Amino acid sequence: MKQKDVFFYSEGDKVLGSIYYPEDYKEGEKRPVVIANSGWTGIKVVYPELFARNLVKKGYICIGFDYRGFKPTEGIAKYTTLEREVEDICAAINFAKAQPEIDKDKIGLIGWGVGGAVCIECARREPTVKVVATLNSFVDGDRWMRMGMGNDKYHRALEMLEEDKMTRATTGDLVMRHPYVAYPNITESGDFYVDNTLKKINGGVDKIANDDAGESFPTAMSTAIADSFFRFNVEDALKRLKCGVFVGHGKYNELHDRIEADEAYRLANEPKELYFVEGKHNEWMFDEDSKFLGLMNALDNFFAKFLK
Repeated sequence: MKQKDVFFYSEGDKVLGSIYYPEDYKEGEKRPVVIANSGWTGIKVVYPELFARNLVKKGYICIGFDYRGFKPTEGIAKYTTLEREVEDICAAINFAKAQPEIDKDKIGLIGWGVGGAVCIECARREPTVKVVATLNSFVDGDRWMRMGMGNDKYHRALEMLEEDKMTRATTGDLVMRHPYVAYPNITESGDFYVDNTLKKINGGVDKIANDDAGESFPTAMSTAIADSFFRFNVEDALKRLKCGVFVGHGKYNELHDRIEADEAYRLANEPKELYFVEGKHNEWMFDEDSKFLGLMNALDNFFAKFLK
């Protein structure tokens, strides 16, 4: 896989990313592009590059980047919301359209975890997007949080976030907490992400993640992101999409209940596809895992209808 490091701007902040090319790419060609986007506590060198390594073999150019708030990208350190990530991905779409090697009429999006819902909103806003994949994500943030937390933890989280909002507004303190403090059913998957994914994917990227962050990853983040989980809802966006929609989901996912995938598929217009992986959330997200490869083959078969 060939790689070129690039940057673009989102609301005036410099966003650092990379363009990934197939080995047989020749200068002067125009190729379809897939912009691969992280979920929560996601960084470019983990899942965007995992998707890119697979997709360039299938002939696509790919783009990945770090959201604002995650170093080395600019922005308020350790601060993001899903709405800000919408702006970042939309900026990436418009950056892609300006690149000479990219066919601006053949743009696809992949969003992993909460990034899937973000990509749905981006596809609604940017009509040049021809196809979008929402993978292990959600539709109604409030429903997802309540189901995953249970009523007691759900209401305690809301009370905490209400206090944090007032603190941010009255003192300027961004209120930093561990990123999993208000994320449902995160313990098993969160530990797996840190202890296995970061240390094993692509030969181990934990040192890169830690060096970029300047401390052990995942770092504390402002609870503004958790607050945005509760209010983010893409039901209307799904109904209004005019592009292809691929919904992929772990059948036994404990972070994002499968009802979110069922609802995403129900609400989306044709053409659409629903694909279930015989797994949970991220324990199969490795280059040579058969479940991951099966998902990517299904995704490519669907994306090819719009991008090739």
